[in-house]
Amino acid sequence: MNVVNYSNITTIPVKGTGSKFTGSGTWKFHNNVLYRKTSNSSIWEIKGNLYNNYLQTLNYCDILGIPPSERSVEKAGKKIANYAIYISRYRELLNAMNATSTRPPKTYKINKSKVRKRIISLCRLNQSKNFLAFYSISFPLKAPDVTIYEIFNKWLTNCRTRYGLTTYVWVAERQKNGTLHFHILTNSRMDISKVNRAMANSINTSVLQGKLTWGQSSITLYNGVDVDSIQHPKRRQNENRDQYRRRLREQKKHTIRERVNFAVKYMTKYMTKSDEVFTHLPFHCSRDISQLFTTIVLSDQDFQQYLKYVSDLPEDYIIYESEKRTTYVFREIPADMLFNMLDRLNNFLYEAYNNKNSPP
Repeated sequence: MNVVNYSNITTIPVKGTGSKFTGSGTWKFHNNVLYRKTSNSSIWEIKGNLYNNYLQTLNYCDILGIPPSERSVEKAGKKIANYAIYISRYRELLNAMNATSTRPPKTYKINKSKVRKRIISLCRLNQSKNFLAFYSISFPLKAPDVTIYEIFNKWLTNCRTRYGLTTYVWVAERQKNGTLHFHILTNSRMDISKVNRAMANSINTSVLQGKLTWGQSSITLYNGVDVDSIQHPKRRQNENRDQYRRRLREQKKHTIRERVNFAVKYMTKYMTKSDEVFTHLPFHCSRDISQLFTTIVLSDQDFQQYLKYVSDLPEDYIIYESEKRTTYVFREIPADMLFNMLDRLNNFLYEAYNNKNSPP
């Protein structure tokens, strides 16, 4: 059996039951059949009609592009207004359960492999040909993690509802000064001046509430939302005006490989602290990205059709061997044709998701 993903090829000395795509949080694809995964709640989840109605309400909020709050649902229209009560009831019960729980606080680490696959799957979408950018978000020095996540989540909701953010992957980073920083990869265009002002207002609200201080900055001086795009690179890199314009024209004709290199360069720089422990999620992505497939599992027979797209030179790989498997890590990004079927399926799912209709 052979496992092909965006980073490597792994051979396992067992016979598979057939070729399939994996890595999607929503779908299964096996023997040319695509079907939705069943929901598996944890043992700590609230089950029953209340939980099911709560999930249905979240689904409607996602479809309508509104925040998952009781007030937002009530204002969304008569069709789903009666679902608003399920949000407050579910959260009240969940909070009561957590208050009596003896479990230790949950901690998280960044799964670099998972983040890399999600990043690359976003880069390879057809939609990313038109625009692909990294937004970096900074906060006042020594701001508490809890407050930063609260501000960041409010800002994300604001970007989704008002400034056109639909598709994204974000990653948290701990800076040398100890303050959290966020990076967002997206193919959604956002007005940098508007989202910067929105973040300044969000931070200022928390300052007025006494949750943090501006330090040497202020709401009028804040300029902590930065953007760099492969189509519109911001830095001249010691170039004169003519050199910069020439590079800009060339960047606009970028390939999939160049998009992936652009994104991986950023993530390699920002995800160096693999042992960093977070008390909140350090990585997340929009649902249209979490549903995408990232890996192909191939039988030995089917794998023969893919061999023509990969190098047979050992020096083109970093090789890890064990008794159970051999992994060939790509030193360079392989030919696009290796992921042709994966790209076609992901573009179909992405376009279907973002062209969906409102709930009945």
